[in-house]
Amino acid sequence: MYFFGNLLVALGRLASLAIGALELLIIAQVILSWLSVDLPLNRITRLFYALTEAIYRPIWSVVPVMLGGLDFSPLIALVGLYMIDRWLVSSIIRLGYQLSG
Repeated sequence: MYFFGNLLVALGRLASLAIGALELLIIAQVILSWLSVDLPLNRITRLFYALTEAIYRPIWSVVPVMLGGLDFSPLIALVGLYMIDRWLVSSIIRLGYQLSG
């Protein structure tokens, strides 16, 4: 069980790192959406929109894209990612520590 516990800890930490990267990507995309980005950052802006659209698409199917002129999908995505990281991933890491002794 020692190997399986360490594997769970490693996978949990990797998942937490990936969630943190997604959170930073969403925040960067929101900031770039507020700015008028045209010249060299246009490729970066398109990349951020392409990567975050996969996260927003399930949210858009439930919540309308614009409520009163504001898009709340980044906020909902950040809260959802935070909950997944704090509850699910931390539980996996805790279970891994218990199994590894």
